[in-house]
Amino acid sequence: MFRLDGEVGVSYGQIYVQSDPGDCNPRMHEAFAGQNSGLCGAAVPGALFLSTGLHTGDVGFTVEVRSQAPPLDPAWEEVVEVSFYPLSEQSFLVQWAGEDSWELDLKEGLDYRVRYCAQGMDQAREKDVRLDDEPLLDRYLLQFWPAPPEPDRIVRQTSQAAAHSHDWARRQPDAGFRVRAIMAQRRAHLTPEGAESFRDAESPSGTADMAVISRAADLESVREQLTSLSSYPTALPWDWADTFVVPADESVGYLEAFLEQIGEHAFALGTVLASLDSGHDYYLAFVTPTEFEQLSRLLTAHRMSAESVRYGRWTRRVSSEERAASSAIRAWAIANGHKISAAPGAAITWSLESPEAPEEAGPDRLT
Repeated sequence: MFRLDGEVGVSYGQIYVQSDPGDCNPRMHEAFAGQNSGLCGAAVPGALFLSTGLHTGDVGFTVEVRSQAPPLDPAWEEVVEVSFYPLSEQSFLVQWAGEDSWELDLKEGLDYRVRYCAQGMDQAREKDVRLDDEPLLDRYLLQFWPAPPEPDRIVRQTSQAAAHSHDWARRQPDAGFRVRAIMAQRRAHLTPEGAESFRDAESPSGTADMAVISRAADLESVREQLTSLSSYPTALPWDWADTFVVPADESVGYLEAFLEQIGEHAFALGTVLASLDSGHDYYLAFVTPTEFEQLSRLLTAHRMSAESVRYGRWTRRVSSEERAASSAIRAWAIANGHKISAAPGAAITWSLESPEAPEEAGPDRLT
């Protein structure tokens, strides 16, 4: 077990855990966005924002890194739990403005559960500043152990200082909750056990944020999975699907061409169909342009990637002459689609693309 024990200095009632060497300490309103608890902010990837009762001075502080969840000591008056994922090989407990720091024995690429415990917060809040020759007022315990991601929770709350912090956190707008949920679901598939637990949790009730689609899935199954997502754009049209046919490009699969069309129509509605770094399956989510940017940055930090699924994601781009010809054929297909059918692998020399679709652009141009 790794353990640090002693006194650390706090300023403005703050101390941090930081694992991204190229980033600064998280801003308070971002660190607690979307949380119920206001003592340990974990909303910013790779960082923790720890609140204390004392405004300025030294507090008692212990850090433990364990192999499994430790028993909860009833002596602690305040207890909250969050999840944490280090973004580098080195993580540090850091004082305000980087005045001092202590390296923690946390492993990159491993999800941790974090328990933050406190004693004496009200007395320290009333005192405000502790001088060097004055007795210790508040103590804190920060514990880490490997565990899958879970929502934050308040385990115990007794002080007015903690109650005030929790109330403040609940009133903060959450701009990145869905992004973190998608990331947690994607990471669940990085191990066989996680993938199985996530599949067991899936339901058609619309609670999932990400669809996991097999490369052998049929088109009706794809449609059912995507329409069950919590972020599914209800205005997304499907009338084109009845006349959808496989493109002539033999290097592109039937499923890939179908997903491109869905993404193209979603883009026209201001929604991005994001494809997360894939393995054997496709990991897909409907996100806003802002969420797509956040997701891309977060995945990059985790050595993964996200791409916008649109026409050209897997198929080659066509010339203006080919586009004009395909538009004419498309009009004919819509008018005569009820008379013909196409099977996967059919050699049809056009692909479905709306002639009114906007030109390719980055998500930041969407409004």
